[in-house]
Amino acid sequence: MINKKTQAPLPPFSTQEDADPQDTNLLEQAQQHHQNGELQIAESLYRSFLETVPSHPGTLHNLGVIGLQTGHVGAALKLFQCAVTADPEFADAYCNLGIALKAQGQLAEAEAAYRRAIEIHPDMAEAHSNLGVTLKDQSRLDAAAVAFEKAVAINPEYTDALSNLGIALKELGRIEEAIGMFRRAAALHPDQPELIANLGAALLEVDDANEAERILMRALTVCPDSAEINYNCAKAMFSKGDFPGAEHHFQRAIAIDPKFSDAHHNLGHVLLIQGRLTEGWREYGWRWLAKRFNRAPRAFPYPLWDGSQLSGKTILVWSEQGVGDKLLFSGLIPELAQQAERCVIETEPRLATLFRRSFPGVDVVVRKDPPDGLISSSHFDFACPMGDLPRWLRPQLENFKPLGPYLQADPELSAVCRSGYKSLGDGPIIGISWASRPPKGIPLQDWGDIFAIPGAVFVNLQYGEHAEEIAIAEADFGVTIHTDCAIDSLSDIDGFAAQVAAMDAVVTIQNATLYVASGLGIPTFAFVSPVPDWRWFGQDHSPWHETVHLNRYCESGGWNPALKKVAQILNNSRTKPGIEATE
Repeated sequence: MINKKTQAPLPPFSTQEDADPQDTNLLEQAQQHHQNGELQIAESLYRSFLETVPSHPGTLHNLGVIGLQTGHVGAALKLFQCAVTADPEFADAYCNLGIALKAQGQLAEAEAAYRRAIEIHPDMAEAHSNLGVTLKDQSRLDAAAVAFEKAVAINPEYTDALSNLGIALKELGRIEEAIGMFRRAAALHPDQPELIANLGAALLEVDDANEAERILMRALTVCPDSAEINYNCAKAMFSKGDFPGAEHHFQRAIAIDPKFSDAHHNLGHVLLIQGRLTEGWREYGWRWLAKRFNRAPRAFPYPLWDGSQLSGKTILVWSEQGVGDKLLFSGLIPELAQQAERCVIETEPRLATLFRRSFPGVDVVVRKDPPDGLISSSHFDFACPMGDLPRWLRPQLENFKPLGPYLQADPELSAVCRSGYKSLGDGPIIGISWASRPPKGIPLQDWGDIFAIPGAVFVNLQYGEHAEEIAIAEADFGVTIHTDCAIDSLSDIDGFAAQVAAMDAVVTIQNATLYVASGLGIPTFAFVSPVPDWRWFGQDHSPWHETVHLNRYCESGGWNPALKKVAQILNNSRTKPGIEATE
């Protein structure tokens, strides 16, 4: 998203009402030169005029404008202050004073200056818009949106305010409204590539990759050296599954801006999807600097592990990202522990119990700030974020070894769960998880083929409140979907793992349920997004897990072909000793 920052200063203020008639011509000449861009001549003439009228507010203001235009912000600020002292009702001077204050990082003072300008002149669209920018820089998005809306209401063709309003609305999650603002701005100035680029980026948020790519490519013809536009073009192509095209534009964005962290991070995903793991893991390392990653690495005083030999060494690994990735990457802990003399894992509280049982011989501590005493009292040769383990332990697809079952559920609780579920019917116990935003989620109304499996016992593994949707599906398909109220899948991952371990099979979208089931070695049928996820490296099976069957969305048939296929496999498995997810 290309942000439109605070406006350029308001133009030179044209008035000679306080001037002596003999100096009027001098002031008119100064203003003419100023408007023509001849700033040095204009400044000299303004200063000559001030020798006659030292406190002339309009001239003080105009000299301040020149200060902003030439980068002398401190001098400009003082001149605007003099102007509003000479004329406390000078709205333009207050507005430009706000610009100078904001440029020096004085956001609260800038806000006050803009509000004073608005108090004097409520219909000054520029002051409302600049106030919005200042509020946005203070992370006050709701108030910023209101300010931009007022600017647009005053001047419906105020392109900068329209664009800034679109950006604020997008960040507030009001994406459709944001797209409307971007369309209006782009229609007013179709020759401005940054406006077109913002529209294209917003369209990506509503999965309209085709229009986004068309719009962004048009912007590139005008501005081929824009890193941001190349980046958004790449994202559009990525969404359409055009990975070579996405790679090209991510690389182009990086060539223009070598420190463009989001481009590096997304390039990593593209390379991983194409099975180019060595390059992909390297670029994936930029995730810590990417805007959307929104996390900071742990600041442990130890060198980061670089894949070197760990014999006789100690290593501290901290888990990162969402629960699903923590569960997936933790599958490499047993290998790491075999190589090192000592391995310590720092993780979030809800995973600690499960990890302690699953990885005997590894010290597991709960993440704290400051760190747990076991960490602070120990010395480590290396530290490593968990997401970097694949870089060193799975550097190539050609010899990518599946992990096998590596999570160990609480056997007693799992036995209790299974006994309870077996009492509900004689058929296979099938856990289901389905809810997310389209196209990732699959409404239960589409699960008819799964629910038609004779004798199956269906167990709800979906987190969140879905009682109404479950009740409708039960009525429509004549099945019972059992919800175990004793299990909290969000706060008690160990209990949830015991529940999942009681299943004969799990049918799920790509969420934490998938990674719990696969880590336990449960036959798992996963419905994955239309665009291949980087975690599968472009394969039609899971390189990590031999018990996972990947099923993809079909553009022509939606999820129905995948659901029918899984139902058929599960039906066929009813007459066999066990369910195989790799059929």
